[in-house]
Amino acid sequence: MSTTIRLAVNGDEELLASLNRFVHELHLLRRPDQFRPTLVSELVDWYRSLLEKPTTRIWIAEEAGSAVGYVVAIVYDKPETPFSGPRRWWEIDQIAVDPTSRKKGIARTLVRQAIAESRVAGIRDVEVACWSFNEEAHEVFRRLGFVPKTVRFELLPT
Repeated sequence: MSTTIRLAVNGDEELLASLNRFVHELHLLRRPDQFRPTLVSELVDWYRSLLEKPTTRIWIAEEAGSAVGYVVAIVYDKPETPFSGPRRWWEIDQIAVDPTSRKKGIARTLVRQAIAESRVAGIRDVEVACWSFNEEAHEVFRRLGFVPKTVRFELLPT
């Protein structure tokens, strides 16, 4: 089955909210201290706001006309500081694939789409962050050439 990738448009908010549950359920299971159950209406409003931002791009993967995944990328600009020069980068902020469609290269195709679009926009740096427990995502990103950049530690409550 062939996967097609298309840019999300206004009207795709409910579709994105529906696809989000696949990754959000994992977050809720693994880090209930950080995440809360979502309401579809909140997600629809949130995705609508993302689609309206000129610095955000969202792509949807489809198979046989049905959405099976998406990726969100956001452009960030950091001004020069005494410690570093100005910087512009493309952050892969979210990615989700329906579990019944995993292991088919859909996540890889979505990430490659985001990377290709960053190059078209003249943005060389592409980054992604994911939770330490999400080893499946770590492996996908490693296979695509991403390497660890920083490690963030937390002090757990005692």
